[in-house]
Amino acid sequence: MQEAIFSRVPMVGMPFFVDQPFNVKKMTHLGVALSVDYKTMTVEELESSILEVIDNPRYRNRIEELADLAEDQPTTGLERAMWWTEYVLRHKGAPHFRSPYLDIPWYQYYLVDVFGTVFLGVSFGIFVTVKIVSVSLRYIFGKSSKITKI
Repeated sequence: MQEAIFSRVPMVGMPFFVDQPFNVKKMTHLGVALSVDYKTMTVEELESSILEVIDNPRYRNRIEELADLAEDQPTTGLERAMWWTEYVLRHKGAPHFRSPYLDIPWYQYYLVDVFGTVFLGVSFGIFVTVKIVSVSLRYIFGKSSKITKI
């Protein structure tokens, strides 16, 4: 979507899965796209949608407006990159921006503690369930009869 806006190209959206239906609906609502359902689409419908987006100036004008909004920045990307580079140099690496997650132990980084806790919890649950079932079955069916010596 961002690429189309920055390139000032109206769209014909054909959502398939996950976030695509939401994105196409949003772009249609913004007036920069048409949606086509791939399950029920015909060649004529696809062709007419493409021609509608190309020929109707409403889509071109609306995407121009959105592109102008997106590009209206106080500085250019290069100026921002230079400013942040100088900022880091002025503040000796900007340690206050350093993420505390860079210092976590390896077992927390790889979630070994979480997986271990889940494993122990599940193992304990299975153990308790087996014990309850075994005691219940022994109670229901009685103890096995012992062979007595004569």
